[in-house]
Amino acid sequence: MGAPEGPVHEALAALELVDHHCHGVAAGALDGPGFESLLTEGDRWPGLSPFDTPAGVAVRRHCAPLLDLPRHAPPEDYVARRAALGAREVDRRFLTAARTGVFCVDTGHAPPPLTPPAA
Repeated sequence: MGAPEGPVHEALAALELVDHHCHGVAAGALDGPGFESLLTEGDRWPGLSPFDTPAGVAVRRHCAPLLDLPRHAPPEDYVARRAALGAREVDRRFLTAARTGVFCVDTGHAPPPLTPPAA
């Protein structure tokens, strides 16, 4: 299935977005548990990996292709690919794809190693 077409989709595709609530990006390499700790601000769901939550499924669905992986790649493959590319390249790919012009950064949830708002 191709990208949606039509004047509304073309107008939206030309806009930069505003992220009204985000956190810094990973400043260094993340292992599996380190990445999982960033998938939620809350407690882990009993018996589930954060990769199995709606947020984790969405990350693997939408972000995996940006890392040259298939949609819904296994968590181990996703984390390994991030490590192989390195944090700077992963951040570059994601921030470019987001087409976001303004980031409103929440500093209340700042587990290391996330970048500060100025970065």
